[in-house]
Amino acid sequence: MPVRKPQPLDHSILNEMIAIRLQQLEIENGGMEKLLPKTGLARQTYYHRLRGAGNPTLKTIERLAASLHMSVFELLGFEVEDARRALQRGGVDYDDLSSAIAKKNRAQRTIAREARSRKLTV
Repeated sequence: MPVRKPQPLDHSILNEMIAIRLQQLEIENGGMEKLLPKTGLARQTYYHRLRGAGNPTLKTIERLAASLHMSVFELLGFEVEDARRALQRGGVDYDDLSSAIAKKNRAQRTIAREARSRKLTV
């Protein structure tokens, strides 16, 4: 019977940045067991992120950052001021953008809650 060769992990710069940042956050939070519940990720998914494996969607990265009470920029190790300057060059106000995104996310959560409650009553 032929032996299946392991597939190479899908590494990217973004995956590596997330992995390094999670390792830093583990140290800051007293270890993996204390950080893991804060991430909102399943253990297996967390291990994949920690190894720089897989291909997380931007939505997953946003959820991870929100669970840790930080922006995506902060999760990736950027200072908010760096993000402000970069967006300002493109004519975008960081605070306006953050506010609009937060409003959109609240609306999506409300819609999802309402859809779940309709399913439960049907």
